[in-house]
Amino acid sequence: MLFNGDKLYMLPSVTLTQCMGFLMAGEGDVIGIDSCTQNEADELEETLLALGGKVKCWFLTHAHFDHIEGLIEMLNRDKVKVESVCYQFPPLDYIERVERQENRVQRASDLEEAIKKNGVKVIRPKKGEWIEVGHFRVLPLSDGSPVGETLNPSSVVYRVETRGKSVLFLGDMDWRAEGKILAEFPEELKCPVVQMAHHGQQGVTEEFYRHIHPEVCVWPTPEWLWNNDIGGGYGKGPYKTLETRSWMEKLKAVNYRFEDKVTILE
Repeated sequence: MLFNGDKLYMLPSVTLTQCMGFLMAGEGDVIGIDSCTQNEADELEETLLALGGKVKCWFLTHAHFDHIEGLIEMLNRDKVKVESVCYQFPPLDYIERVERQENRVQRASDLEEAIKKNGVKVIRPKKGEWIEVGHFRVLPLSDGSPVGETLNPSSVVYRVETRGKSVLFLGDMDWRAEGKILAEFPEELKCPVVQMAHHGQQGVTEEFYRHIHPEVCVWPTPEWLWNNDIGGGYGKGPYKTLETRSWMEKLKAVNYRFEDKVTILE
């Protein structure tokens, strides 16, 4: 058993859109790490209600819609009780400047409005400072500060301690942020279970994964991206997923990716 009684839930994409949403549960404690898109809200809500209908803390890596929309929908539906949300996004004017075409500011604003309307406690991640959430312990290894001219490398990286093995959530972090985190938290980055950065392609480098040295990799990656096939055949698309898969094969890691139902690791 990976987590000694705790469970990791990976939500599947119900459309062709890549997205990321995880839940961790055990001993009556439930936490979220990102929340997929609005399209996955029904699956997300059903899973959470089956787990008791309460989330102690929802950790968000960054402001992209495919990571935060599910939480916005949960807050607006108000069937699941969310006690707190932990996040730190770059300033809205920065998001507007670097990703204006994607309307990121509106979704970030929608999130903040839903949090305020529901009276949910906001926790700001401080890198290197543990957050106690029931029996789970969460260590932010970054703080959401802007890195470069795109939103992905500002992802907050979280290390989650369970009753068993630890899990490292990288969000959409990429190579532009890895040097600073590696310099500041070389030991904390070594982790037996890792969420593959940026859906498993064009995220962090092979050297960074070698430093983490995971035993198990979880891929928030739909089949078309897993196979780099957007209609022209296996490996014919523009993505780097197969290259990343080859890195994990060298590390002899066990890989779990999106299926058509919630994937549960325990």
